[in-house]
Amino acid sequence: MNQIEVLRQRLLDADGVPGVLAAGWDAFEFVRSVAGASADQAADMYPAFTFARGAAVTGRNAIAFAPSMPAGQATVFERQAPLAGDVYEVAGALADLASALSTRLQEAAGLADDTGDRAACENAAQDADRINELLNKGE
Repeated sequence: MNQIEVLRQRLLDADGVPGVLAAGWDAFEFVRSVAGASADQAADMYPAFTFARGAAVTGRNAIAFAPSMPAGQATVFERQAPLAGDVYEVAGALADLASALSTRLQEAAGLADDTGDRAACENAAQDADRINELLNKGE
């Protein structure tokens, strides 16, 4: 769960639209990887993790082509093992990360001069909200 806190802090510390986009990419990639690895850990959470993984891919793709997305800044998380801890706690922690991600993307959208950046941030924020909604149901 330490990785989640590191990503959250990186989001909070991100400077400007490019910084938020790069940190957002990494956060979406992390959610994608963890949700995929965690989906089969509890039958009742399978749909939530699966749909959250899809929303993470969509959010990541939304910011991938934003004009201010720094080239070469994105990290790709290989499929990782489920995070240690209760699957519902993992879901809650990912939901909290997604909430922070949405907030930062909405802030970046308000700062963006480029309409492409603004649209990318707004669309990705909606995907982060969807992740939060899906994974908070597990709590």
